[in-house]
Amino acid sequence: MAAKKGKQNNNDNSSGGKQKGGSQNSKKGEMVPEDRLQAVVLTDCFQDRFMPLTATTPRCLLPFGNVPLIEYTLEFLAKSGVNDVYIMCSAHAEQVSTYIENSKWNLPWSPFKIQTIMSPEARSVGDVMRDLDNRGIITDDFVLVSGDLITNVEFDKLLEFHKFKHTQDKDHIMTMCLSKAGQYYKKRSIEPATFILDKSNDRCIYYQDIPLQSAKSKTSVSIDPELLENVDEFVLRNDLIDCRIDICSPQVPPLFQDNFDYQTLRSDFVKGVISNDLLGKSVYAYITNEYAMRIDGWYSYDFVSQDYLGRWVFPSVIESNLLEDQTYTHESSHIYKEKDVVLAQSCKIGKCTAIGSKTTIGEGTTIRNCVIGRNCKVGNNISIENSYIWENAVIEDNCKINHCIVATNVKIGNNVTINDGSIIGFNVVIDDNMEIPKDSKISSTPINKNNLFDSVLSDDDNSASEEDEDENANGKLAINLVGAKGIGYIYESELSDNDVDEYGSDDGKIINSLSNKFEDIYLSDTSISSTTKKTKKKRSASISSVYTDREEIGTDSEDEEEDFEKEGFATVERAIENNHDLDTALLELNTLRMSMNVTYHEVRTATISALLSRVYHFIATQTLGPKDASLKVFNQWGLLFKRQCFEDADFIDLMNILMTKTLDQKFEKPDLILFTILNNLYDNDLLEEDVIYKWWDTVSKDSKYDEVKKLTSKWVEWLRNADEETSSEEDDDEEGD
Repeated sequence: MAAKKGKQNNNDNSSGGKQKGGSQNSKKGEMVPEDRLQAVVLTDCFQDRFMPLTATTPRCLLPFGNVPLIEYTLEFLAKSGVNDVYIMCSAHAEQVSTYIENSKWNLPWSPFKIQTIMSPEARSVGDVMRDLDNRGIITDDFVLVSGDLITNVEFDKLLEFHKFKHTQDKDHIMTMCLSKAGQYYKKRSIEPATFILDKSNDRCIYYQDIPLQSAKSKTSVSIDPELLENVDEFVLRNDLIDCRIDICSPQVPPLFQDNFDYQTLRSDFVKGVISNDLLGKSVYAYITNEYAMRIDGWYSYDFVSQDYLGRWVFPSVIESNLLEDQTYTHESSHIYKEKDVVLAQSCKIGKCTAIGSKTTIGEGTTIRNCVIGRNCKVGNNISIENSYIWENAVIEDNCKINHCIVATNVKIGNNVTINDGSIIGFNVVIDDNMEIPKDSKISSTPINKNNLFDSVLSDDDNSASEEDEDENANGKLAINLVGAKGIGYIYESELSDNDVDEYGSDDGKIINSLSNKFEDIYLSDTSISSTTKKTKKKRSASISSVYTDREEIGTDSEDEEEDFEKEGFATVERAIENNHDLDTALLELNTLRMSMNVTYHEVRTATISALLSRVYHFIATQTLGPKDASLKVFNQWGLLFKRQCFEDADFIDLMNILMTKTLDQKFEKPDLILFTILNNLYDNDLLEEDVIYKWWDTVSKDSKYDEVKKLTSKWVEWLRNADEETSSEEDDDEEGD
């Protein structure tokens, strides 16, 4: 009978009767019902950044790594121990509902109960939250996430942080999960924002969107001084990526209900709540170094895919096989293949490539940095790079595809060239001998531009007449692009109101583009300026000073050196990621050195930092061990130092930087890393014995480096003994003569 009673209590909780069950906890002998963690998944972002594909398919069901996007979100929630999941559906709600009903998440042994909720009238996140409040299904703290999340965040730590802040602050209603981004890392170009946090407890004091660098305008942060009352010190952060993982209290939906002006989650709700002293509610930021990104546009789709292929999201990897019928295995150079893949003998499959089951690759075809779906036919003598080919695509012979998306059921004829940034929509047919220009977007049917949002809310909206459809269609029959036998209409991106409000027209176009425009969207700290006049003098900090997490007060010369190290690091990192040849990398570094007028010491420092960062990545993702990772990186890129060192003093400086940076990188086995790198440079004739001995005599007695030089000490001793034996043998030979 006790077990039955506990089961009844759990059912009450899920149907909104938790308080009733909880009121009996004080009675002796009653079982305490277990808290049920709820989650709300927003499947619609109410933007048109994935057009023209989302005209017929919801974003959350688009394939990412050959798996529908929503699977990654649900997998994250399953690992987080969530009990109840509510899928909020707006655009293409029937498709989402059908997918969930037929998925593994709807089976009796699913780790959580899942329910799809139709909200077809919703036009914003605020509308969804008000609908959620009207239904009365939220009974306790809940997780709010989007259906396009890629992350390896450890949720337990986030939840523990949330509960701890809840005990400290009775007015705490939300915890935002924010991920750190590197100074020049491309994630910073996605929805940049400024968070002003109380340095003592990470309470969010103020929030403000900021423009991308491409807007070519500086932004000042204007904050009401009253918000800084009782704050001893605060920090301004513009290096945080908002992955939209939030833990909310049950008070959050009613606040949306009381304020119909709240439409967006950050610009309206968070900014409004923390700025309203009458509400007296607080929001906290949980800051993590773990990977957390949303696929919120073509640009993020591209670089997060490359991160995923490169195992930056470990332990979430392709060979995890999230779908029950997947059979991916991981091979060297990050190549992933399912069973029944047919590869011609002369085809070449390059690094960071995934190929789905029953796909055939023809003779002489080269594929690199790509995801190829299932049941694809790729012909002979084809070049495909940095692209995403979805299932059932057919590509005939002699085609060139560079940095594009080819959607499901596309047919591409012979001798077709598709240039950077192009999106080829579902069921498009391209005739032989055609060339698709850069940034083209082609759909198989014309898209109604006047009622774009309404057109995606229903899957069977056929009310418009053919005459009206032709008049309002976004695009024209693209005979000049797809050919006489082709099928395709040009789609011209038209930014939604949300995009224009958040980014400005230029930024929205960049976010909505797949093409390589990293130089245009690069985000630096100079996009935020102080409202006070700049001065070259040093000044002491006051309680009301605004700090960024990267800011250091110093002289102009110090700032210049710091800037070069970051720029040089980014240059080498880019060369490694794009597999540039050494001459190209050396040319870029030398051009940067001359333009910023720095010494070769700074060049060596930036190069070593980037190479050691790559070694650390291989080790952290468990791709390679410490020794193999060091050899892989320095075998290929160590030769850069041939053009950076010219005299004995330069090589001594090189070894000093290596030892210092290896220690700073916090490797688990720093002595093995340093020894492997030095031995590799010695084997490749970059270091000579006499220079090694001279360097070692200056550093061997420095106790600061004891942890990193253990194996190097034995190596140098071995070199000297071998040198002495060689000299002794030569002397004996001379005496014998």
